[in-house]
Amino acid sequence: MPSTTDRALGTLWRVLLSGVALLVALSVAAAVLAVLQNLLAALLSLLVTALLVVGVGYAVYWVGSSLLGSDESPAEAPAEYGPAADADAVDRLTEKYRDGALTERELERELEQVMDEAAGDADGDDERESELN
Repeated sequence: MPSTTDRALGTLWRVLLSGVALLVALSVAAAVLAVLQNLLAALLSLLVTALLVVGVGYAVYWVGSSLLGSDESPAEAPAEYGPAADADAVDRLTEKYRDGALTERELERELEQVMDEAAGDADGDDERESELN
């Protein structure tokens, strides 16, 4: 039969071992939390860096397109169809004629084609309007 001293020392060792086990468990838990915190901080830092890179890239693109871009606004761009397109086609042909790229006969032939296309487009518009009505 163990003596009271042996029982007291056994209890003391049990309490000390339980305390050490608790300290080890708390240390492991703190280490895991620290790793998770550092991982979260790294991901957040990566996200902020990516947003800054995208923001700076867009700013550089915007400044570059403002400085080097076209002076034409979208409203000033030539239309594909309609009277503005016909006028642009006539202007291009007369410019070619002035530069000597077209003879007078070629100019007249091209102008007739442009006018015929314009008349054909106008007839097509009338047909589409009558179909809608």
